[in-house]
Amino acid sequence: MAATLAGSGSPAPQDRVPFSTQSSSSFRSVESEHIKSPSPLRDTLTRARSDLWRAHPLFLAFIFEPLRDFVFDPALALCCVLLPPLLKNSPKLDKFISKILALLLFLPIKFLYCHVRHQEDNDTASVLSQSHEAILRMRTNRMPKFQPPSDARSAIQGAISFVVSAMGDIVGVMTNPQKMKKWVDAMGQMKAYLDATGVGDELEEAIMKPMLRGRLLDNLKILNDVQEQQDADRHIRAKLEGSAGTDVDGPIREGFRFMRWATAAYGVEMIKSAIDIDVDAQQLQTNRQAITIHCGIKPEDLRYIYSKDDGDKHVLHHFVAIDHKSKSIVLALRGTLSLSGAIIDVQGMAKNFCFCLAHQGMADMADDVWEVAGAHINELFQEHELKEYGFIITGHSLGAGVACLLNIKCHVEELVGKRKVSCYGFAPPPTFYPCRADATGDGKPDPPDLVREAIANCIAYIHDNDAVPFLSISSVRRLAALLDAVDNITEHMWFYDRWKIFHDFTKVPTEIFQAVDDAAKRESKEVHGECRMIIPAKVVIWMKKNVLSGEFEGYGCDASAVAKNTVFMSQDMFSDHLPEMYEDALDALMEKINVK
Repeated sequence: MAATLAGSGSPAPQDRVPFSTQSSSSFRSVESEHIKSPSPLRDTLTRARSDLWRAHPLFLAFIFEPLRDFVFDPALALCCVLLPPLLKNSPKLDKFISKILALLLFLPIKFLYCHVRHQEDNDTASVLSQSHEAILRMRTNRMPKFQPPSDARSAIQGAISFVVSAMGDIVGVMTNPQKMKKWVDAMGQMKAYLDATGVGDELEEAIMKPMLRGRLLDNLKILNDVQEQQDADRHIRAKLEGSAGTDVDGPIREGFRFMRWATAAYGVEMIKSAIDIDVDAQQLQTNRQAITIHCGIKPEDLRYIYSKDDGDKHVLHHFVAIDHKSKSIVLALRGTLSLSGAIIDVQGMAKNFCFCLAHQGMADMADDVWEVAGAHINELFQEHELKEYGFIITGHSLGAGVACLLNIKCHVEELVGKRKVSCYGFAPPPTFYPCRADATGDGKPDPPDLVREAIANCIAYIHDNDAVPFLSISSVRRLAALLDAVDNITEHMWFYDRWKIFHDFTKVPTEIFQAVDDAAKRESKEVHGECRMIIPAKVVIWMKKNVLSGEFEGYGCDASAVAKNTVFMSQDMFSDHLPEMYEDALDALMEKINVK
């Protein structure tokens, strides 16, 4: 759905039609062309869709309702259009496939969504009876409460949101040749880069070879044991000197507020996984409702939502709202929640950006986001009460990386004039190399003053063992070198010996510690498109959790020192990346501040 300004004559942008509804409407005209030719397969598929929407899941509704909305129904709609015309000259085959689908596929789905008994459309008495029962149920339970989910359920919902979105992304690509071409070109470019620079060979040696020989999991566990001893104090080594490393109450307060805006950019399902207050379930039905509640703003202050998926160009979902508390217009960018987003993530080669170098995929996305949202944002600044407001950009993961670069672009190109621009990035990957030799031709290697000003107005946040803030071409190559050092020793060990180390029956041999230490100190030659990128922020707030007490402590860290760390292998390196985990950590730190 195309983005529109709230309050205009166009439909409200947040109430985007579900994919399944879009599918049925878009296919209706095609189905009408074949309605005259009877098809048992079409009847079976249509009946299955009807059953799907008239039923309620027996259990795990938070899993099976998104699957119904974004996977099962679109797939059935697509099959309903494509398959019957292909089989119109083979009625026996059409009938045979319809029976097979009814028995082998739809019966299990019916079991998950409970058995539904078909009723005739003209059964007026039945319809009236159902309506009467529905009215009675509304009286007894008029405003059901939405209960905040547990941590386990939050993690599951977050993962399901990504899987469902990825499946929808695949369906969109299959029906959009231009989008598919962009995917193929991007992946081909990445593969060519890996082959040309030799990085692909390094990854194959460190990951593919031990995986094919059954040693990869052992190597990962052993490297984790080594890092837990050698790099346990990595956040201390990266901490800023003096009070800047310990006096982090101000950035934590700001992060506590704007992390909710970053989560809200993902949409209603991710908000449900992270919300920590009791609200009426009816208030979390649309993106607009969920965003305003989670961000704590009035509905009229949510001015613009972009959630378009059907175009040839992929642009991150985002929204723009007014935050009167900070006297700012806020642009919140969604992180990786689709395969299109993941493709942007892996395009980590360096490109020229604002007199310096930046992550290619995210730099291009920063340009694309402003191309879509810039005019709307500057139009808001023309309103009388907003003329003196500042501009804040925030996001999580991919959204944070793009936000950091867009912050620099706003300063260098003065996209919003001379007004103050700030950025809050949660779990941003390293995206920027701020010092390209003689970038401006003045004989000085330092970046321009406007770039330094942009970095000074940006704060980034890392949660515990989250791996994403350390993912760059340089760090991935360093990780491959460490894994290769471990594999060079474990390949000469018996399976039983590796098994004992894996299950902590035997300590990691000293020679592995030494091999990993030597590999970490060894400097590799930079390849084309590689540079030691950092998170372009004045301070990185590293939120570390004490394993014994469960309490969080915040550390103000130097971005350049953070970038020197290698990806830390841990069982929670990906779960620590979820938005709800960042919100929980900031909640805990705010509680400590309020107690002071």
